[in-house]
Amino acid sequence: MAAEQGHVTSQFNLGVFYAKGRGIAQNFEEAFNWYTKAAEAGDVGAQVALSSMYSMGIGVEKDEFASFKWCLRAAKRGHLNSMYKLGEKYQKSIGVNHDYNEAYKWFKKSADRNYIKAQMILGFMFGKGEGVERDDIESYHWYRKAAEAGNPFAQYNLGVIYSKGRGISPNIIEAKKWYKKAAD
Repeated sequence: MAAEQGHVTSQFNLGVFYAKGRGIAQNFEEAFNWYTKAAEAGDVGAQVALSSMYSMGIGVEKDEFASFKWCLRAAKRGHLNSMYKLGEKYQKSIGVNHDYNEAYKWFKKSADRNYIKAQMILGFMFGKGEGVERDDIESYHWYRKAAEAGNPFAQYNLGVIYSKGRGISPNIIEAKKWYKKAAD
């Protein structure tokens, strides 16, 4: 079998089959074993799967530090959701010491690549001054990007920014437009 001979994609796919019970009995421990082989060989999907399995204690004992390590490996390879999750782990002290600078760094990396959830969190962080110096213009910038991408929560927050004039001149017409988009 290719997976047993070290074929990384086959190892990952076999992990998926065991995790989902596709054509074989569902077995999370076996899924974990195959994901580990693929992840150690550099497969980003397997690294993401291991981070989740460690975080939730599926197929392996729950271990937030191990989850953090696999998440970091996937993030360093450019996996957007892992970048975002890594920011969350630093922000909320999950498997790693609390570090707003690192949280910001990873949120920003994914936000710069148009990851909407990261744009939202940056809008929040700048709007509240959480982990960064409060900056209403930066908050507006990030909420605007997420709002234009169709996120209704960002659209609502942009409506608030326009109605209160945070970092920009108040504009009730724009506020109404964004509130309406959020409601649709």
